[in-house]
Amino acid sequence: MKSILRLLAALTLLSFASGCATRTTSTGGKETTLLGGAVIVSKDSFQPTTPATVDADTSKIIGRNGPSGQKVSLFWGLMTLHDY
Repeated sequence: MKSILRLLAALTLLSFASGCATRTTSTGGKETTLLGGAVIVSKDSFQPTTPATVDADTSKIIGRNGPSGQKVSLFWGLMTLHDY
């Protein structure tokens, strides 16, 4: 029974760790992908969002001094939060 639980725990950990990557974008920013693309965090990314996403501009909500260029895409781009 313990070996089955250990195997299940190991497979769960591997599924959460799969697809994690960080790369430098063409504009010089960083993009980190987690959970096989379910969560994507981009810094210094002033790229426009796709029309097939629920888009939220957090700079209007928080009201910082200037845009940071940070973008978070959830559920493979279904929802996008950005600050620019």
